[in-house]
Amino acid sequence: MCNQASRHCWGRWLGLLVLAGILTPIGCNGWTLTLASEEEFVGPFPSWLNVRRDFGAVGDGVADDTPAIQRALDAIRTHQQASVLYFPAGTYRLTRSLKTVRKAHTDNMVSLIGEAPEKTILLWDGPEGETMLQWDAWYAKISRMTFDGRGRAGICLFYGPSFSTYNETSDLIFHDAKNGLVFGGPQTAGQAENEVLRCRFLRCETGIQTVNWNSMDIWVWYCWFEDCGRAIYNVMGNWHAWHNVFIRSRVSDVSIANLMVFSVVNNVSIESRCFLNFSSGHTWGSPTSITGNRIVNPSGEWAMVLDNAGPYLVVDNQFRLRPNTRAIRMTWADQTLIGNVYTHENAVEERGRFRRVAERVVSPDQISDTLPKMPPAPPKKDRPIIEVPPKARAEDIQRAIDQAAQMVGERPVVHLPMGIYQVDRALVVPAGSDLQLVGDGASEVATRLVWNGPPNGCLLHIEGPGQVSLQDLHLNGGPASALVVELPDDAGSHVLADQLNVSGSSSGDGDELPVAVRVEGLTEATVQFRALQGSGQAGRWVQVIGTNREPHVPVAIFTGATGSAVGQYEVRNGGALVVRSVYHERSSDALCGLHLSDSGILSVDATRFSYATSSSSPTVLVENFRGLCTLATCLFMPVATEEPCRIVIQGDGSRTSVLALNNQFWMNKPPATSETIWMNQARPPAQGGLVGCNINTNNKSVAERGFEFLKNLPENSDPSRSPHGASPLQDRGAVPDDTILQHLRLLRETNPCYPGKADGDTEIVIRRVVATGQGKITVWIRAKK
Repeated sequence: MCNQASRHCWGRWLGLLVLAGILTPIGCNGWTLTLASEEEFVGPFPSWLNVRRDFGAVGDGVADDTPAIQRALDAIRTHQQASVLYFPAGTYRLTRSLKTVRKAHTDNMVSLIGEAPEKTILLWDGPEGETMLQWDAWYAKISRMTFDGRGRAGICLFYGPSFSTYNETSDLIFHDAKNGLVFGGPQTAGQAENEVLRCRFLRCETGIQTVNWNSMDIWVWYCWFEDCGRAIYNVMGNWHAWHNVFIRSRVSDVSIANLMVFSVVNNVSIESRCFLNFSSGHTWGSPTSITGNRIVNPSGEWAMVLDNAGPYLVVDNQFRLRPNTRAIRMTWADQTLIGNVYTHENAVEERGRFRRVAERVVSPDQISDTLPKMPPAPPKKDRPIIEVPPKARAEDIQRAIDQAAQMVGERPVVHLPMGIYQVDRALVVPAGSDLQLVGDGASEVATRLVWNGPPNGCLLHIEGPGQVSLQDLHLNGGPASALVVELPDDAGSHVLADQLNVSGSSSGDGDELPVAVRVEGLTEATVQFRALQGSGQAGRWVQVIGTNREPHVPVAIFTGATGSAVGQYEVRNGGALVVRSVYHERSSDALCGLHLSDSGILSVDATRFSYATSSSSPTVLVENFRGLCTLATCLFMPVATEEPCRIVIQGDGSRTSVLALNNQFWMNKPPATSETIWMNQARPPAQGGLVGCNINTNNKSVAERGFEFLKNLPENSDPSRSPHGASPLQDRGAVPDDTILQHLRLLRETNPCYPGKADGDTEIVIRRVVATGQGKITVWIRAKK
C-alpha cells in the first residue's frame, strides 16, 4: 500500500520538457493509494481435486500422508480431471520426498492451493537433509501452505529439474530447514520468471537460493525473513528484492556469489549482520539499483559491501548505524550515491569512480526502527459464486456476468472451471460492477477463452467505473483484442496487473506496428504492472500514449521479463513510463530494443537488454524525440553477435535529453570506447550524456588497461577475476548534478502500490492472466470517452 511519502510530486519544472511543450509544472496532489479490490481467497471450487476427499490423505499429523499426496500429484500431472489440487487445513506428515515429474510439454501446468498458510502444514518426518517437495512444474502456482522442516529438511521446496517459467510461489511459510526455497541445482535446468509473493522464511540457513545460470528473474515481493543465515542468496542466476523485511540475518540479507542484474528496492532490515554483501571476488560487474531501503542497526562492520564492479545506483537509502558500523564500502569501479541518509559522519568508504549528490547526516531518532505493515495472505471469503458450466457459450458466460453485475456490494464470483470456452461476441463487464471473474489457471490447458468472432473485435471488455478483478485466466484474442479496459481518467481510478503475460502479434503488416499492451489517454489514473511478462514479437511490447496535457501519473512496470520486440517501449503524445527490473531476451532477430521518436518520458533501471546487434541497427535509437530518456544500471549484452549494443541519438536534439547512468556494456571486439557505444549525432546535440559506465569482456585484448585497481591483481584464466576482464568507459557529455536529479526523479518518486480497502473508486485488478493475440492491440487500457 502506498503511503504519503510515495506520492507523485510533479511540482518541479522539467526544463527540457517545458521547452518541448509537453509538460507544465503542477503541484503535489498528495493522494495515498488504496485499492478497493483487496485480494481474496474464494475457493475451493467444485472443479478442484481435494487431497483428502479424493486421495485419502488424513492430515492429523500422525498418519503418513506421503503415499496419498504422491498419488494426488501423479493424478493431476496431466490435468485430465482438474488443474487445481486443494489441501484442506491439517498437518500432513511426510516421511519421504514428494516429487512431480514432467514427461510432456503440458505436464504440471497446475496449482497446489492450501486452505490457509498457518493451518495447512506439510510436516517433515523423513531422513535428515532431504527435500520435502521437488516441484517440477511450470505455468504453475503453489500457495497457502507451511513447510515445517523440523530442523531436519535439507530443502523445503525445490524447483526443478526441468526448466520452468511463469510460476507463482505465494503465501507459503518455510521454517526450520537448511534451505527454504531453491531454484535449480547441479545437473538441472534453470528456473526463471517466478514471483515469490508474501512468503515467510523463519530460521532457515538460506531463505531463497538461485542455483543455475538460467535461474533468473526471481521476483521477491513482500516477504518476511527472520533469523535466517542468508535471506536471499545468488549462487548463479539473479533475483530482484522488493518491499521485504529482514530481521537478524546472521550472514547477510541479500548477497551474491555470481553476476547478473539486480535490484534491491524499498526493503527494511533490522539488526542483521549485513544488509547487502556483493563481495564475490569478481572483477566483472553486476549493474545493481539499490533504492529506498531502510537499514537499522546492522551488527557487522558494513551495512553494504559493493566489492564487485557494479555499476551501482544507490539512492534514498536510510542507515541507522551503530557506533562501530559504517554504511557503505564502495566498489573500486563505478557508483552513484544520491539522497542517502546516515546517522554519523564518515559512513562511506570512497573508492573507484563515484558521484555523491544531496546526501546528509541526521540523528538516529530521525530514522524509524518501526517495522512496516506487510500485506497478509488473502483472507478466505464466502462470496456468492456463479458457476459457469464447462464449454459454455459466450451468451452463457455473459448471462453469468450480468447476474453478478446486479449483486453490487457482495463481490460475487463468476467461476469458469478448467476448459476451453469459444467466444464469438464480446464479453462485457458493465460499468458499476464489483464482480470477480476467476478461472482455474492461466496456462494453455486450464481455463481458456478463445475468440472465434470477427477480426478487430474484443474478447473481454471491462467498462469502468467499477471494482473488478480477473484471475487465473487465459485469453486468446486471435485477430481481436484479448482484453480492453476502459476507466475514467481521474485520481480515483487504478489498474494493478500482477503477472499479466501478454504477447503481441507475430505479423507486422500494415502502416502501424502491432502492440501487446497499450495504455492510452490516461493522465490522472494510475496504471501499474508487477511481474509483467510476454513479448512484443513483430511490434511494441508496451506503448504509452498521453494527451499532451497535465498532470501526468506515469505508467509503471516493476519487475518483468520479455522476448524480442520491435522497440520494447514507446511513449507518445507526452506519455510517461517507468520501467524497473525487467529482463529483455532475444527470441527473434529484432535488432532495436528501444526506438523513441515522439514525445514523453521513459525512465528505465536495473534492466537487461540481450539483443542481436549489427553495425547498421542500434539497440537504442532516439530520433527527433522530445523529452527525457533515462537508462540507469542497465546491462547491454549482444547475443550471438559481435557488434556492441549502441545508443544512437539522431535528428533534432533541441528538446531531447538522454542520460545513460551506471550501465554496463558487454564488448567482445575492439575498440571498446565510449565513442563505440554512445553516439550523440543529433543537431543540435541532445542534452545528457554517458556517466559512470563500464564494460565486461571475454576478450582480454579489449580491456587491456582494465581498472587501475586491477593492475594489482595477478593474471587469472577466468576473465571475471582477471585484471583485463573489465574496464571503465570515459564519460561523454557535460552532465551536472541537476541533470542527473532531473532524470532520476520519476524513478525515485514512483513507488509500487498494493491493494487495500477503500470505497467509491475504480479499481481493476488483474492477477495471473495470459493474453495472446494476432491483432493490432492485445491488451488495451484506455480512458473512457
